[in-house]
Amino acid sequence: MRLVQITDCHLFADVNKLGYKQINPYQTLKIILKEVSGYKPDLLLVTGDVSGDGSIGSYQHFKQLISNANLRCGITILPGNHDSPELLKSEFPQNVLWGNSPLISDEKEWQIHLLNSHYKSTFGQVSVQDLLVLSEQLDRNPEKAHLIAVHHHPLDCGGWMDKHPWLNRHEFVELINQHSAVKAVVYGHIHSDIESTKNGIQYMACPSTCWQWQNSELFAVSELRPGFRVINLLENGQISTSVKRIL
Repeated sequence: MRLVQITDCHLFADVNKLGYKQINPYQTLKIILKEVSGYKPDLLLVTGDVSGDGSIGSYQHFKQLISNANLRCGITILPGNHDSPELLKSEFPQNVLWGNSPLISDEKEWQIHLLNSHYKSTFGQVSVQDLLVLSEQLDRNPEKAHLIAVHHHPLDCGGWMDKHPWLNRHEFVELINQHSAVKAVVYGHIHSDIESTKNGIQYMACPSTCWQWQNSELFAVSELRPGFRVINLLENGQISTSVKRIL
């Protein structure tokens, strides 16, 4: 099964509005979706911050760009800190949103779990109830391989974005460390492609489809180009992945 992850699109109601580094997020997402189509994914995984201004227009632009890209694959969307979960629910069908979890791969070996970390301001938090449900799902399916998707970063990145944390991330990490069938966690929020492995679990951040952050002590914007992540879920429970950036 092939996933393509995009994140932190930060679309505005005004499609001509520019952001950091004079990047137009509408235009870079349009280019990225065209490139994504060439990878023929089975699922487009959108890990939050579809919107940059919380407007209805930004979500309508996203729907139109997805439609124009003619991806011919499934799509699932998680909320980020800039998103309005209420507008996401009003603008998109329920079967493409985070409540439709877990997703099961065609080969049946994999389950993909979708967590909502939208909380207050830039901070993230996953509810106690959602963590309990995740634990129960993992307990029921120890023979499967599990991938978990969320917006906020579950591990410190070592830079200024750690001031905008997932508040109960330690409880989450402790939970998944108790389940050897969890193979990977994918996330956005930090506008960077940091990867690490802890206790046998791969943690993979994804570039933003617009501007990129430097992982530095003080706020800074990187010169790296917008991008996305390709993730192949293999039959043996292993993962191959790569990051792609537009020119």
